[in-house]
Amino acid sequence: MSPELIAPQKFGLETSRPTKSSDCYALGMVIYETICGNLPFHKYTDLTVFVKVLEGERPPQEVGFADSLWEMLELCWKSQPSARPNVEDVLQCLERVSRSWEPPSPDAHREVDKGVDSDSLSDTSGMSSRFIPSAMFHGLSVFHSPASFL
Repeated sequence: MSPELIAPQKFGLETSRPTKSSDCYALGMVIYETICGNLPFHKYTDLTVFVKVLEGERPPQEVGFADSLWEMLELCWKSQPSARPNVEDVLQCLERVSRSWEPPSPDAHREVDKGVDSDSLSDTSGMSSRFIPSAMFHGLSVFHSPASFL
């Protein structure tokens, strides 16, 4: 949840209501969850997460994020709603990242997937977000068609 939805008065708003800017913040969090396979701030209670978000803290960068994508996520998570990009810019970034993505070496795959049965990850029919990082190492494109997000 974006900071202005948690504490609208802090941002000069009378009420908490979703906007395109708050949707951009949420989209950044969904992208984060999809790639790293964990909810943002998954180790904390909801109340602690609210405090962290209001204080400007954001999830840590995990393995699997291209630098350009991480920079875009940081823009999505700006505290001031007016400083966030529009969804079209985010989707263009996803397209660029998906076109330039190259699978890591097989050794990198083994390092990331320690203790995970790779046979269970190669079935894409019911792929859940928690296996997305491993799916990427299997050569699956998470953002094959960013336009499908519209």
